[in-house]
Amino acid sequence: VIQTQHFHKSVTLILLDDETASVGVVLNRPSNKGLDIKVADRSTRGQKVVTIPMRYGGQYAVKGKEALLWLHCNPKLRDMQIGSPVGENQKDGIWKCTSQDVVTAIAQGYANAEDFLVVSGVSVWEKNIAQGMNGIEGELDLGKYELIPKNCRDKVWTTLLSQQQVLSENNFGQIMAISEKAWTLAADDKKGKQSNKPTPVPILGIGENFDEEDDSLVFKSDTKVSKL
Repeated sequence: VIQTQHFHKSVTLILLDDETASVGVVLNRPSNKGLDIKVADRSTRGQKVVTIPMRYGGQYAVKGKEALLWLHCNPKLRDMQIGSPVGENQKDGIWKCTSQDVVTAIAQGYANAEDFLVVSGVSVWEKNIAQGMNGIEGELDLGKYELIPKNCRDKVWTTLLSQQQVLSENNFGQIMAISEKAWTLAADDKKGKQSNKPTPVPILGIGENFDEEDDSLVFKSDTKVSKL
């Protein structure tokens, strides 16, 4: 289905799972948008601009003061209680934080821009037993998703962090190869090695609020996605 093609070979982080829905974000879908943040430059005592590439998390826009989701898995920042863990009893896993946390941590030398992921948009799996919808658990039961083994999570995260460039025509192949690698590391070894499906197509045509899609053409080309 065109509307859900971004789930193909996706690495997804579940943020919330309650009686009405499961909410999560796709982590390995690059976009051609970057976010510039101003931080203090300790070497010059001035300011510098750091560009962090934006990830497409899903088709639903988040409204409010913090419309973007910031994530880190930095042990030092976790020890300093910068942000809060995603999920119960997951203090040694991925943490979410605010943009101000990011600016402060970079400015004070506790972290680098490459330690963070910033995601726009979320994905939602509704729950309605009468209609056969059971959130992300239902997707797992249908075999559409698999849980990432705990011993693979650090490798997946490190691979995602290496994707630190805004998607462009010049780095398209390199960036998409990283997306593929992250998914392969997250999958069962045997299944990952045997997979010969095409590299996932990035989400394009993202507008001001990062909640619009244009699935007709491959990035900056006249080639249709269906042909690719």
